[in-house]
Amino acid sequence: MPKIIVFNMITVDGFFAGPNGEIDWHNVDAEFNEFAIKQTGNAGMLLFGKTTYELMAGYWPSEPALTDDPIIAGIMNSASKIVFSKTMAKADWNNTKILSEISSAEIEKLKKLTNKDIFIFGSGQIVQEFVKLKLIDEFRLMISPIILGQGKPLFKGMLKLRLLDSKIFKNGNVLLYYQPRYN
Repeated sequence: MPKIIVFNMITVDGFFAGPNGEIDWHNVDAEFNEFAIKQTGNAGMLLFGKTTYELMAGYWPSEPALTDDPIIAGIMNSASKIVFSKTMAKADWNNTKILSEISSAEIEKLKKLTNKDIFIFGSGQIVQEFVKLKLIDEFRLMISPIILGQGKPLFKGMLKLRLLDSKIFKNGNVLLYYQPRYN
């Protein structure tokens, strides 16, 4: 059965975005791009909250994305996507379905639609809801060598994790693979 995997770039002090949602601090280079192509290419489905969905839908189908990063743009634009939102009436990005509620039963149905892993990118509130329901199977946290001092935290409350693996990137990023240890 596919795993639900959260992948996020975070700062050393635990923020996945700046105070106003900024992600201009992401530390990306050719090595990161190779990793992103491999990881995203192995995704069976992508899950987003409304804010992250709007950022992704505004970028990946655009001419700059198609020109600057055509492989990832192709993967992102063709992938099956779910956006969780109580306010969106329609989603224009290719292969996107809107769900208004997160439920364990609905997520189990989604898992049956693919034999590849399902990824959540960004989407801090969605991550928190999935954690509450014990639906996350793995966290992949890319720690960027930066301290913002303030921003949007990925985690609220305590969650114990078990380290599965790690990878150090030449640009100073450290990728940590964790399994949640739900009580």
